[in-house]
Amino acid sequence: MLLNKINKEQKKAVTYTGKHLLLLAGAGTGKTTTIVSRAAWLIENGTDPARIKIISFTKKSAGEIALRAEKLLAGSGIKKSPQGATFHGWCLEIIRSNPSFFGMTKWTVIDVDDQEVIMKHILDKYMSRLSYDVKASDILSIRSYRLNTECELDDAIYKTLHNNQQKSELLIDDIDNIEHIIQSYEEYKKIHSYMDYDDILTIAVTTLTKCEELRSKVTSIYEHILVDEMQDTNPLQWKLLEVFMPSCHLFCVGDDAQSIYNFRGADFNSIHSFSQRVPDSVVMKLVKNYRSSQAILDVSNQLLELSPLQYDKKLIATQKAGKKPLLVFVNNKK
Repeated sequence: MLLNKINKEQKKAVTYTGKHLLLLAGAGTGKTTTIVSRAAWLIENGTDPARIKIISFTKKSAGEIALRAEKLLAGSGIKKSPQGATFHGWCLEIIRSNPSFFGMTKWTVIDVDDQEVIMKHILDKYMSRLSYDVKASDILSIRSYRLNTECELDDAIYKTLHNNQQKSELLIDDIDNIEHIIQSYEEYKKIHSYMDYDDILTIAVTTLTKCEELRSKVTSIYEHILVDEMQDTNPLQWKLLEVFMPSCHLFCVGDDAQSIYNFRGADFNSIHSFSQRVPDSVVMKLVKNYRSSQAILDVSNQLLELSPLQYDKKLIATQKAGKKPLLVFVNNKK
């Protein structure tokens, strides 16, 4: 792999030899190129691809990162590829590869449509007790938020339905019934040997945390874990990474100035408190922007300076030309 194809900031991150690294990468700074190059560099320098796990938030993006690394290596005559997965895909792989620890060989993974059918069936029995005509999707969202953030049920109700204060207040008043509905859903799945996507992560993390034998077995498989879009990890996903922290090298890439999955429980503090949470870690930055003009970046940089959070990062454009952005007020959304 030719390191002269990436800039100095990217090269410094790609060739990092310490324990853990958080790479703060602003929009358009080549973060995907960097994580791809990191995977390829590790393999090129002797790391077994089977000991590298690339984690992204969609199966497609994880696969694309792995494929790009494979193509990059092909240019050096190396026919090897790292593994890409989502958090859920990785956890399902752990569960299915270690059946004796989980006892779930005959369980079926259900999708969102299946979840709604089951929840509607349960809600029919409780509807007369509720003061509000709640939807199955609402209950499922509340349950998912609680599991992924490990918060109390009333907090999950408020955070999930914060755009509808009246609805959230009515559901909090009915919190005992909501708890019973969720418990009935859990019992239904157990009887039918079903698990949903939230169960996959919860079961894997809980078992890895409690069972030292399983934890030792699974963590010994990997040497490097590369995480894309770190700012969108939730507390449960963070707990999974903590399991691997003592024995593996974390290479986490993300933008500390954006996080779009708060409604799913994403916690941007995973980035802002990374140094405090992760011993033996270093923070690096990518600030050279290849996408926007400096005029646009000047506005972005100024907005970040006004934030109560300390970003200490200014994006610099590689293309200097460009008109100054305009602030436009309109009468409607069209």
